[in-house]
Amino acid sequence: MSPTHMKNKVLMRDTNIKALFQAESMTFLESQPPIVHNLWEELNYLRNRPLSKQKTEKMTQIDRPVASFSKPERLRNGMGTEITLIFRSSACSWAASKSGGCTMCGYWNDRADTSISGQNFWNQFQQTITKYESLLQDPSQATVFKMFTSGSFCDPKELDLEIQLQILRTLTTFVSVKEIVIESRPEYVQEKLLDQYKDILTTQYLEIGIGLESRSDYIRNNIINKGFTWDQFVRVTDRLHQYGFGVKAYLIFKPPFLPEYAAMTDLFNSVRACVNLGVDTISINPKNIQQHTICEVLFTKNQFRSPWLFSLLWVIKHSFSQEELHSIRLICDPSAAGKERGVH
Repeated sequence: MSPTHMKNKVLMRDTNIKALFQAESMTFLESQPPIVHNLWEELNYLRNRPLSKQKTEKMTQIDRPVASFSKPERLRNGMGTEITLIFRSSACSWAASKSGGCTMCGYWNDRADTSISGQNFWNQFQQTITKYESLLQDPSQATVFKMFTSGSFCDPKELDLEIQLQILRTLTTFVSVKEIVIESRPEYVQEKLLDQYKDILTTQYLEIGIGLESRSDYIRNNIINKGFTWDQFVRVTDRLHQYGFGVKAYLIFKPPFLPEYAAMTDLFNSVRACVNLGVDTISINPKNIQQHTICEVLFTKNQFRSPWLFSLLWVIKHSFSQEELHSIRLICDPSAAGKERGVH
């Protein structure tokens, strides 16, 4: 059974999230054809390959984030400053599952080598708050605070609910914070959770980023191995808008196994679908080649290269009208740009 036919099986419901997700994941995984199972075996093999000594040492630093940085950023109402915090977590639940995660994602390499407690997350958060306290307290500044876990911020198995809420409450006390951005897989964006977020965020704008990657269910689930459908994304988008929250769609440009022109066509179709749906922010991510991924395996065999910069510019130029760019925020901040493993 193809992922397209799974749309009535993988439903968004407010029940026991952990049990529901595990049951739906197993139903989805067991329904896939043999070629997909071979992909999962390869992904799990790559997930278990030994890391460098430097990476292994960092995995033990559970009270320090993977990274935190600040730079100029375009907010909804003009230019401002972003503060980005990348938590070190115990890994994305999807990557840790039987599926092995997404074919292009190397963020598994930044996981902790042990379980992460709520206190560990809080210590990482406090370290970043201390680092940028003067900026956060400056009433003349407008900042967006972005938090990434290399998985799902909304996943209670990855980040305890009480810590999620405590972090959001703390951010509301800083005068410069106008926007908050987090990431999640769609199955964790439940109404009960959003009710609690809404009670806390009375003045700040919350945007939740979802790795849609492609409008095509076939590409998303058989090539990227994402494990959810377009219909799920549509339902979550509608749900977030009902709460007054924003939706950011991450779109990948040139996943593995797609030639350049096919990738351009897929990205164009994906952008147009998101525009028509009313997505608030579209983040276009040209594929860079990360360690211990399917992309890297193909790259080392000269069977894959990151996209051409010209191709990226062409798709961006032809995917949006000037009028649409007044209402939709377009982001494209390529990793490893200009290098062999990035768009060039």
